Amino acid sequence: MMLRNSCVFALVFFLTIKILTIDTRSISENTIESILNNPTNDTHRKLLHAFTGYRHRFEQSPNFKALRWNARNLKIEGLCELCDIGAPLVRLLLELKETALINEAVSLFCKEYKSLDENVCLGAAHEYMGVVFQVVELAPLTNKQLCALAFDCQPQTDFPVFSWNVTFPNKPKPTPRPPQPPSSGSPILNVLHLSDIHVDFAYKPGSQADCSQPLCCRQGQPAPGHAGAGFWGDYRNCDIPYWTAEATLKYAAEIEKVDFIYYTGDLPAHNVWNQSRADQLYSINTINNMLAKIFPNKTIYSAVGNHEAAPCNLYPTPNIKTDNISWLYEVLADNWIRFGL
Repeated sequence: MMLRNSCVFALVFFLTIKILTIDTRSISENTIESILNNPTNDTHRKLLHAFTGYRHRFEQSPNFKALRWNARNLKIEGLCELCDIGAPLVRLLLELKETALINEAVSLFCKEYKSLDENVCLGAAHEYMGVVFQVVELAPLTNKQLCALAFDCQPQTDFPVFSWNVTFPNKPKPTPRPPQPPSSGSPILNVLHLSDIHVDFAYKPGSQADCSQPLCCRQGQPAPGHAGAGFWGDYRNCDIPYWTAEATLKYAAEIEKVDFIYYTGDLPAHNVWNQSRADQLYSINTINNMLAKIFPNKTIYSAVGNHEAAPCNLYPTPNIKTDNISWLYEVLADNWIRFGL
């Protein structure tokens, strides 16, 4: 969520800086109200050209330089006012096909916003920007509703569009049937449930475990006085190495009689700003191969979590024909067949 919010924030905050290149006191209140609440028109196009024409003047102003400095330490909580201003600007630029200018603004944001690692910021923007554009263009939401949805600027209950009404059949409820405990001597099944393994195939023992990125223990030297990443894993900002997952499951196979296995997804690591479909499929297939080797002839019921998708968290609905999720569902089905389902 943090990465997705930061990506959207890039569009909101630095478009405000990059495009509003005229002293706001010279813009009438009616014009501002029109931009905030009405769809774009020829007047807005002329206004955009006027804004960009004053870019040099704005960038050299002391107020701009002060704003740029403060942006380095701006927190997510302060996004709502900027979202109210920036959301209509983003929509205006998308209608004018000015995506290059948006990309430029995002790059500037990632360079200046010091609360987020620059590579993480740029990677997240690359992963999610296309989706953000599509949502902003197609969502039947006002600017206020978008900001409420993205940053919780207002309670979603304030907007009827976010309220779902579910009608249940008008039928009487069945009489409750309390569960009956099994009789003595009934057969017992032992189930191994695996979830959220998050194996990091790039884990490097001795590397920096306290880093500026959400996932560490992959590179760099630890700071003086700080221990490096442990061999079997680390409780700091790290996922576990492959060999730790393998050793743990081998031990489980030795001491437990497992009848079948559930695993409910989230196999890949947390480097969500730099993941491809190939990366996700490698994680899924490698872990499945390991399970098949350690637990031969066992039925494995597998599912996917939010981290199997690429980009992370995005499961397009079936009506999305391009960039759909069929590549993931197909490998999931193949593994179901392989494991006897």
